[in-house]
Amino acid sequence: MTKFKLFINIDKEEAWINNIISQGYRLKKASCGKYVFEELPTDNSAETSSSTNKEEKIPQPGNTDRERFLPLVRMDFRLFSKKEDFMDYLTLFEDYGWRHISGSKSEGNQYFEKTRPDCQEEIFSDSPSKAARYRRISSSWLTLFAIYLPLVVIYWNNFHLPSPTGWKGLFYTPGLWELSGAKFLLAFLFELPFALGRMIGGVFPLMLLVIAICYGYFSLKTLYWYRKETKNH
Repeated sequence: MTKFKLFINIDKEEAWINNIISQGYRLKKASCGKYVFEELPTDNSAETSSSTNKEEKIPQPGNTDRERFLPLVRMDFRLFSKKEDFMDYLTLFEDYGWRHISGSKSEGNQYFEKTRPDCQEEIFSDSPSKAARYRRISSSWLTLFAIYLPLVVIYWNNFHLPSPTGWKGLFYTPGLWELSGAKFLLAFLFELPFALGRMIGGVFPLMLLVIAICYGYFSLKTLYWYRKETKNH
């Protein structure tokens, strides 16, 4: 089962994922708003599943108490410059019963699955550490904002929107509007992709501005969540 959804709040994303898991599914992969779930195996299929998939072990119920066990997901946000640091980070969580199921050293969002009932419910030892996720996310958004803002300034002089009466100026074919019939249609359709390209190029600075504003807003929003969580604890 594949679902598509976008989040900027990690707590809401976790709650949404775990709600689907509680319906009998397991998160297999998550990236860029795409979530792939697979149905949790039943008792009758547990042996078959473990024998056909040796590389990826899925937690299986072993007795009456474990039948209620669900492979819940917890999230972190980390960026790493070195692969060794990333691997050490994953090993630390695995030692505490959390298996890494999605994310990379440069992706940011890291998804961990609970592998046994006796491990703690959270991947963080204290609330400030959990809240610090939002501070790291805010810094990441702020970096993107800082990258896009100079581009807006550089390209802004090229910004123009074709007026309702001046859109014909986007077509450069000489004598196009004097043609008629099939000749006009062929010439118009030939020039149309180039005209649309010129129009998009004209509004490109506006697109950059909108993206930069979104990044700035996300940075402030996640910083607000960080401060809110730190105050509450």
